[in-house]
Amino acid sequence: MQRSYHFAMAEASRLSDEELAALAARARVQPFADGQFVQHQGDPGNAFWAVIEGHVSVGRYAADGGFTHFAVLAKGDLFGELAFFTGVPRQVDAVASGGAKMVAIDRALLRELMAADIGWAELLLRSLSRQLAGALDIIDAERRLPTTERLARLLAVMARDSERRDEVRATQQQLADLLGVSRVTLGAALRELAARGLVEPGYGRIALKAPLSPEG
Repeated sequence: MQRSYHFAMAEASRLSDEELAALAARARVQPFADGQFVQHQGDPGNAFWAVIEGHVSVGRYAADGGFTHFAVLAKGDLFGELAFFTGVPRQVDAVASGGAKMVAIDRALLRELMAADIGWAELLLRSLSRQLAGALDIIDAERRLPTTERLARLLAVMARDSERRDEVRATQQQLADLLGVSRVTLGAALRELAARGLVEPGYGRIALKAPLSPEG
């Protein structure tokens, strides 16, 4: 599932071992070395990806080379469907983490899979529906929650998808961009969370001093 922090609130649609085996039998499994790009932000979405083995870090590289983690995807995860079905450019960068194997599902392969098993259509509909649900949740949060609570939810999701559950690697400007607020507004919200004893800001990172919930 192509995730941003917004979409990460929705449960992933993960392929079973049987579905992965069927996919690998019909398509070329592509190996990616540690640190190798799977896709770049702005690329055309002429296929989407299934992770067969290993992990993929999804996020965005900034102009200064800093990487904002959105999610770490694992065996059975799908990503890239939004660009594939809507025709918009890729919204995220995806990088193999520790090496990975993947299958690119283009339109010809998708038709073949769906002709063999209609369950593939149902799987993709579930995946896209969950992403929509996540997007609606964040829109609702933006309308009814103050920035401090939105920031707490965002940090909870980021921590859940990171290797270290007690730390988020992101700059305050990156967090501000993700929430759609000014750097000043973000800083005030972060200071409030710190005053509550929930976080401890650092350079390029936010330490979580207490559990945060993505549900607010």
